[in-house]
Amino acid sequence: MKKWTWSLADVLDLEFFFIRDQDIQKQDNKETPAERNRRIYLAVKDSCPPEDENGRSSCLLRRWLSARRTEFLQQKNDDNILPGRLFDELMRISSRAFFLLSFIGGWGAALSYLHYAGKTPVNVATFLALFVVSQLLVLTILLFFLAAGRLRTRPPLPLTYGLVRRMVFFLAAKISRLAPQTGPGRHLAAISGNIHRYSELYGPIFILPFFLLVQLAAIGFNLGVEAAILLKVVGTDVAFGWQSTLQAGAEGVFHLVRLIALPWSWALPAGIGYPTLAQIQGSRMVLKEGIYHLSTGALASWWPFLCLCVAFYGLLPRLLLYISGRMALDRLLRRLPFDAAAHRQLLHAMTTPRLATTAAVEQKGEHKQPPAESEPEPEPAQVVGTGGGGQALVLIADEIFSDCPWEEFAELAHRRTGVQPGKYLVFDEPGDDEELFFHEIKQALGPDINSVLILQEAWQPPIEEFFAFLDDLRAIIGKKLLITILLIGKPTPHTLLTEVRDRDYTIWQQKIIAQGDPYLQCLRLLNPR
Repeated sequence: MKKWTWSLADVLDLEFFFIRDQDIQKQDNKETPAERNRRIYLAVKDSCPPEDENGRSSCLLRRWLSARRTEFLQQKNDDNILPGRLFDELMRISSRAFFLLSFIGGWGAALSYLHYAGKTPVNVATFLALFVVSQLLVLTILLFFLAAGRLRTRPPLPLTYGLVRRMVFFLAAKISRLAPQTGPGRHLAAISGNIHRYSELYGPIFILPFFLLVQLAAIGFNLGVEAAILLKVVGTDVAFGWQSTLQAGAEGVFHLVRLIALPWSWALPAGIGYPTLAQIQGSRMVLKEGIYHLSTGALASWWPFLCLCVAFYGLLPRLLLYISGRMALDRLLRRLPFDAAAHRQLLHAMTTPRLATTAAVEQKGEHKQPPAESEPEPEPAQVVGTGGGGQALVLIADEIFSDCPWEEFAELAHRRTGVQPGKYLVFDEPGDDEELFFHEIKQALGPDINSVLILQEAWQPPIEEFFAFLDDLRAIIGKKLLITILLIGKPTPHTLLTEVRDRDYTIWQQKIIAQGDPYLQCLRLLNPR
C-alpha cells in the first residue's frame, strides 16, 4: 500500500493541532480530545486498508488531519487560518521576492560591468572571476562539506546545515515573541515556538525550504546576468578582450578556454561556442598599443563563451541543487515514520475503544478492575503504528514499589499506552548507584522491549536530578525508544494509584515539552481527559 503524500504544510498543521489539544485538555468541553479522536477514527477507519502497518498509520493520521481541518475551518472565528496555509503563502511570496530581487541584482551587476564607452574592451578574465569563479568557489565548498559529512557518517553539509539550522531557530524564536497573540499570528507563534522540539524528529524538513530559497535566488541572479549579456550584445556594440602581465601566449589561453568549454564543445565547436585561436590572438589587449589594431570580429567573439560559462557553471549547478532539494524534501516527507510520542498516542487513542478509567480500589491490596464503559460497537482494541503491541520496561522508585497493585497497574498501563508491562526494575533515587542501575537496564533491553515506562508521583515537583537521569537514560536506550512517564496523584490510605490534579499535570507536561525530546511523553495513568 502506498503511503499518503505529506507536505510541509500538513506537518505544520498536524503539530498545531497537537499543541491545540494540549490547551483544550485544560478546558471544560462537551467532547474531550480522546472522544473526538475516537469518533474520527470510526468514521475513517474503513478508508485505510490494513495491509501495511506503516502505510495505515500514515493514512489514519492524514484522515484525522483532514477531519480536524474541516472542523477548524467551520468555526465562526476571525482567526481560522491554519499555520500550514499561512506558511505556504509566506513561502510563495518569499520565493517570488527572492527570485525577482536576485534577478534585478544580477541584471544590474552585469550591466554595470559590461558598460563599454568605446575605449577599453570588457576584460573577459575579470568578468569570469566575478560572475563564474566566485560561484564555483561557493559550490566547491558545499560539495566539500557534503563529501566530508558522508565520509565521517555525519549529517550532510554539517557546517552549512548547522548555520542554517541556527538561523531558522533564531527566526522561529523571534516569530514566537513578535507574532500577535490573536488571529493567524497566534497560530504561527505556537508552531514556531515548538520547532526546536521537533528538530530531531523532522530534521532537514524544516531547513530545506530555506535552502531552496537560496538556490532560487541564485537561479534568478544567473538569469539576470544572462539577460544583461544578451541585452548588451543585441542592443549595443560591446567589445571583449583579454590581457595579462604574465608572458602568456594566445595558445595557452586557447587551451584554457577549450578546457573550460568542454561541457558544450561537443555541440558548439570553436568559433561558435568559444573563440578560435585566431580570435583569441586578435582580441589580446596591449596597454601601449590601444585597441585600434584589434579585429572587430575577434572582439565580439567572446560573448557566446561568457553566456555559456554563466549557464553551465552558474545557472546549471543551482538548477540541479534546487531540483535535488525538492526531491530530497519530497523523499523525506514520504519517509516520515510517525513514530514519535504524540503520533503513537494519537493512534492509540483513535484505535482503542473508550473506557472510563478511575481509581476503584477500596482497600490497599484489593485489586479491583476499574469500571469500564465501552462503546456500543463490539470492536477489540487495535494497535496501529510503530511500537504498538510490544512490551515495556517499567522503572519504578523503591519508595512506591511495595505499595503498587501490579495487576491493576499493568492493566491501566496497557490500556493507556498500548504496550504491556514486561520487565520491572526498581531504583532508589536518581543519582544513586546509576552505573549499576544503567547496566541492569542494558541487560533488560531486548528485541521485545519497545518502550520504557516510568511510574512517577505527579504531586512531587519535577527536579533537575530527574531530568538529568532522563538524559542519561536516553543515552543508554537510544534516540527513538519511547519513554513514557505515567503520572499518578498523591497516594491515599487505600491506594497508590490516584488521579492527578490538573495543576500538577500541567507542570510536568510543560517540563517534558521543554526537554525537546519527541520520543518522551508524560501521561495520566488514571482518568485521561
